Amino acid sequence: MRKPRPVESHTFAGMETAVSEQATAAAIQQAEELTAKMREPLADISARAGKLERESPLFYGTGDNPTLF
Repeated sequence: MRKPRPVESHTFAGMETAVSEQATAAAIQQAEELTAKMREPLADISARAGKLERESPLFYGTGDNPTLF
């Protein structure tokens, strides 16, 4: 039975952690971008909600115009 070959490292001395540090930095950057996107204000939905209340059969007989349908 053969012995497995030792894993060869192709990194410079002192750069062994560079790959994991880069992955960590990329994850932090992505988290910051997603957080900024989540904090952006959303569009106003009051016009759509008003239309839903006025035109939906679910709200029949309610509101300012109970005989709408």
